[in-house]
Amino acid sequence: MQSRYPLLKKWTAQDHERLKALAAAGRRPDEIASELDRSEAAVRVRAWQHGIALRLVIQRRKPLKTAGSKVRM
Repeated sequence: MQSRYPLLKKWTAQDHERLKALAAAGRRPDEIASELDRSEAAVRVRAWQHGIALRLVIQRRKPLKTAGSKVRM
C-alpha cells in the first residue's frame, strides 16, 4: 500500500534517539532541525508528541533607531 504522504521523511529509531540527546544537551530546535535534516516544525511536533522538552528560544528585539535620536555613551 502506498503512503498517503509520500514526501514525508519517516523518523527512524536512530533519529528519535538523536533528537532526545540533542534536546537533553540544550540545543535549540533550529539547530536540532539542521542536524537531523528536518524542518524546525517537524522537530517541534515530534518532541511534543513524545514529551521531549525543547529549549525555549526567545528573540530580543533590537531598539528602534529613529533619524533624530542620538546614542548616549
